[in-house]
Amino acid sequence: MARRCWVIRGYDGSEQAFERSMPEGLLSEVEMKAVLQRLACRHLSDDEVVSASLRKNATGYRADLEIKQSHGGRFTLMTIGSGSHYTATVEELD
Repeated sequence: MARRCWVIRGYDGSEQAFERSMPEGLLSEVEMKAVLQRLACRHLSDDEVVSASLRKNATGYRADLEIKQSHGGRFTLMTIGSGSHYTATVEELD
């Protein structure tokens, strides 16, 4: 019987460097967004983390930790930072 799972994938450019899946019920959408941001922070300098934490309209704001949401074929969350980025998709797994 298939079960719904979060599948987290990390990419270095276009090359997949990380994958982990877990039952969907272990993390809410809000919690998964925080996980993606934490993973993305590992690739930023301290100064970039602070700039990415500013309000969007603030001078010096960086979008590295913003989460883009897609509702196309599958529900997907994705960090929009450059270079290394992460996705979380809800998938049916056997």
